[in-house]
Amino acid sequence: MAGQLSSGMATPASACTGQFAPHRRGAHTAHLVVTYHYVREHNSDGVTGVTPQEFAGQIRSIQAQYRVVTVEEFAVQHVHEGGLAVITFDDALRDQAVAASILDDHGLPGVFFAPMRPYSDEPDHWCPQHLLHALADELGWAELERRVGPHLAGVEIDADEADRLYHYEVPHKRRLKYALAFALPAAEAAAVLREVNAGIGLRADDWYLTAAQLRALEDAGHALGGHGFDHLPYNTLSPKAQAADMHRAVRLMNQLFGTLPRALAYPFGRFTSVTAALARACGYIHTFTTEDRVDAKFVRDEITRRANATADPRVDRACSGRPPCRP
Repeated sequence: MAGQLSSGMATPASACTGQFAPHRRGAHTAHLVVTYHYVREHNSDGVTGVTPQEFAGQIRSIQAQYRVVTVEEFAVQHVHEGGLAVITFDDALRDQAVAASILDDHGLPGVFFAPMRPYSDEPDHWCPQHLLHALADELGWAELERRVGPHLAGVEIDADEADRLYHYEVPHKRRLKYALAFALPAAEAAAVLREVNAGIGLRADDWYLTAAQLRALEDAGHALGGHGFDHLPYNTLSPKAQAADMHRAVRLMNQLFGTLPRALAYPFGRFTSVTAALARACGYIHTFTTEDRVDAKFVRDEITRRANATADPRVDRACSGRPPCRP
């Protein structure tokens, strides 16, 4: 069911309905929802993102073509008004403080989707997928693969699905990412990565924004959103396990940051009808997948494509056919 976007009830992705009124800034009718992960000066084997300068340039381009709104306004207005933009961030990564400062300079809001394990009383604050990034950043990809590889013997990989989900990644990295996120049971994948980290000692608290930083973002007019407790793909979990993860995430976010209307970004963009029902029951005002957001890597191309589509009415400007954003 990838590609659904819901507010109250699951509905088709807003970017592909074509049912919006023209925006006063131009002829765009589709919305633009963009997502960022890492915003830092340099990439590495473990981290691929945009530089602060690239981020600032993208924000200026978005602001010139769309009306950037809060996620709360988007949840209400996306079916009534076209040409809205939402700036989203996944995973509450430490890098995103720089991006928030740039948004503040432009007077624009963002929404930061935070997994709750890093802010819990669990002894290990790492979400496995982020520990994978950190280990690759520290060791290099080849060394990480050498250490993890023996644990993947006999694990079946759906190569086509791995290519689709990790389209933004260089091919040789897709297999390991897919294996640890989807092929291995979640507890087993986490144990493998924590075993590797035991001899290195990377600290989760150095990787994520602090709770105080998240509260400051909220006080500055940005929004916090749900991103699960353990940042696991919900479509790999039983209904009971999905409920347990979402309940823990909602309860802890409310305890730490107050009970406010919030949106949910499904971790990895994966969900089922059970997940959507749970999200509604837990009070989320809107849900996002990876299919209905544009990844940072493709923002400029997407804006250009839409501008060209506006100039040529023969081109479908609502549904781009672009790859989905990263998990």
